[in-house]
Amino acid sequence: MEFGEMGKPMPLAANKGKSFQGSIVLGKGFVLSIEEAEKLIRKNPRNKDVLFPYLNGDDLNNSSNQEPSRWVINFFDWNEEKARTYPDCFQIIEQFVKPERQRWKLDSQGNEIVGTYALRKPLPEKWWIYGEKRPSLYNSISELDQVMVLNRHAKYLLISICKNNIVFSDATIVFALNTFSELAILNSSFHDVWAWKNSSTMGVSTLRYSGTNAFETFTFPTVMSEELNGLGNELHLTRLRIMKHYQLGLTDLQNIFHDIQLNNKAEIYDDIIQLRELYKLIDFEIIKLYKWNDIDLKHSFYELDHLPEKDRIRFTIHPTVTKEILKRLLLLNLEQSKSDTLDKNMVKKRPKVISKISTNTLFPED
Repeated sequence: MEFGEMGKPMPLAANKGKSFQGSIVLGKGFVLSIEEAEKLIRKNPRNKDVLFPYLNGDDLNNSSNQEPSRWVINFFDWNEEKARTYPDCFQIIEQFVKPERQRWKLDSQGNEIVGTYALRKPLPEKWWIYGEKRPSLYNSISELDQVMVLNRHAKYLLISICKNNIVFSDATIVFALNTFSELAILNSSFHDVWAWKNSSTMGVSTLRYSGTNAFETFTFPTVMSEELNGLGNELHLTRLRIMKHYQLGLTDLQNIFHDIQLNNKAEIYDDIIQLRELYKLIDFEIIKLYKWNDIDLKHSFYELDHLPEKDRIRFTIHPTVTKEILKRLLLLNLEQSKSDTLDKNMVKKRPKVISKISTNTLFPED
């Protein structure tokens, strides 16, 4: 049976409100170098209230420490009066962002149409605030010790753990998840093949990850295990150790991970073999949690047809197995989606309980 005959995957209630695109600041003036931010804090420590590390996709995938390389001014959803109480930072936005936000629309000859803003409301009127603040993102992660993040547009699907006290750029997808079991699953072959199937691409080699189509539709195992949690923790620590030791970003590390000629890289050979075994163990444990013990994953090097001809060899599961896993994940999705619909309908049908106590005011007088 072809996937089209089975139906398309649907967003699941269990995954709702757990994946977010990062903030769209919309204005280069918001972004500062680390040195500029430190100078502002030295000038007035109070400025730290509106200055935050700013993580982008390049930091995630190309830096060995995955630390933000820049900072950003953040006035949240404040009104102008409150934002102006931080004059050092406000003046920067007024000088460099306001003109960009309040530029006039151009006609077909390139002349300004004075009085008509080029940008939609309320961007010109609230020029000191981000284009997309993503309050749901920051509210969702506010009580988490750590979050999971990926570069939205990347060669590989690589999910990392980061601190939550930073501003995430729109080049990232942030997951309001913080267990190592979830980290293991998101980095597994199961989520990888699902993401490539249910996201778009930029060209043929770059995954354009969709939180809606790839994450919200992905059916996690109904139970987790201590074994998987331990493997997720080990994956996190092992990758960090290798990246730091060899001064590699995640993308460069993954290039070596998929290199069939690894014997030519003697220095890092043992570490990569360990990493491959770790990914295999994660997949094996997840297979058990799904109770798909009849599937032999057959990890090895395979050519993947959807990748460029000169760069399509990957260390992964067998292509035939991939098709079977995609089919089973879709079936799980459709079953869970049907259950979600039934639960929703049951809630709608419940009779309203009318209180016999009169409550005419929200805050009754004593």
